[in-house]
Amino acid sequence: MTAAEPARNPARMAPTWHNWGRNVSVAPSRIAHPSTTAEVQELVRTAAADGDTVKAIGAGHSFTPVAATDGTLLHLGRMNRILGHNPATGRVRIQAGATLRELNPQLAALGLAFPNLGDVDPQSIAGAVATGTHGTGGHLHGIADAIVGVQLVTADGEIVDIDESHPWFQASRVSLGALGIVTEVTVQLVPSFLLHAAGSSAPIAP
Repeated sequence: MTAAEPARNPARMAPTWHNWGRNVSVAPSRIAHPSTTAEVQELVRTAAADGDTVKAIGAGHSFTPVAATDGTLLHLGRMNRILGHNPATGRVRIQAGATLRELNPQLAALGLAFPNLGDVDPQSIAGAVATGTHGTGGHLHGIADAIVGVQLVTADGEIVDIDESHPWFQASRVSLGALGIVTEVTVQLVPSFLLHAAGSSAPIAP
């Protein structure tokens, strides 16, 4: 470093973060790994007091820079637990950072499954919902359609619980993070099932 170069503050240094496709990279001032909603709330309030921006990431599976920030980046991978389920209704409350890969065997053990999934499973549940992840089938909806409740932390650090009667409900399903940091979701699941795949070959038309 020459005398003309400003010194960096080591307290604000963080590794460069890349999404899974490595087409998006950012150098946030801080990367935090909260494990509870209360920790997310405190991090948001601290960032607001510092005049910092905050974005949350799950698996970083999106191609877009929706989670890119040079401020505080919240990695929600430690918020990956099933918090409760109702066997009578098939509704399950899940922390936002749990990945579909983690959830599928745990839900199968409860006799439950998502109605529809995409072709890969590394995404976090909140990320998959917020970005409109979907599977295939003319009569099957995306993952967000199974959401019946959302908990989020707003920009001013308030915790908001949203259910189907809340005016933000539809917006909270595919929000792209616009409403706040999602910390929990409640999902309406279906009884576990097996898929039958049928394959065949056909000649290429001349």
